[in-house]
Amino acid sequence: MKRRIIAIVFFFLGRGFAACARLDSRVKREVGRWADGTVVTLRVAPSGPQTSWSVKGGVFRHVGSRSVEPTLLVTFKNADGALPVFLGMKGVLQAFAEHRSTLAGDISLGMSVVRCLHIVEGYLFPAVMTRRILPSPARREKPMIAAYALTIATSSAPVFVEGGAA
Repeated sequence: MKRRIIAIVFFFLGRGFAACARLDSRVKREVGRWADGTVVTLRVAPSGPQTSWSVKGGVFRHVGSRSVEPTLLVTFKNADGALPVFLGMKGVLQAFAEHRSTLAGDISLGMSVVRCLHIVEGYLFPAVMTRRILPSPARREKPMIAAYALTIATSSAPVFVEGGAA
C-alpha cells in the first residue's frame, strides 16, 4: 500500500516538476543549466517505485516510471523512509539530513534538483504544510492553481539554456 501511494505521488510530483519548469523562473534557470542528456531519477529501494526526468533536445520531460539509465540517482532506503517526505510530513532537505536517502552522481546536479524540489513542493503543497516542512518556503511566482492546471495538462517543458534557447 505504501508503494502505491508513493507511485501516485511520484506521478504528480513528476508532472508538477515539469509544470514548474514552465511557470517558475528559478526552476527554469536551474533546469536550463543541466547538460543535454541529463536523466534524474528518484527511486525507492529495493524495488521501486521510481520517477525520472530528462533533458533532451532542449526539452525537460517527465519520463515517469520507465526504466532509464540515470545521470543522477536519488534512492530512498525504503518506503517507510520515503513516505513522510512524499506525503508532505518531512521535507527533502530533512530526508537527506536524516540519511533516509542516498545520492549517486554529480553532487552539484543533486543540489540543483534539491533546489528545484524545494520550489516544486511550495507549489504543490498548501502553505500550512510548506511552513512545517520547508526551512524557508519558496515564494510562488505564479498562483498554485496555475501549477495544478499545468501538472494535469503537461509532462514536458522547453529548456532555455543560459545564453539563449536550447
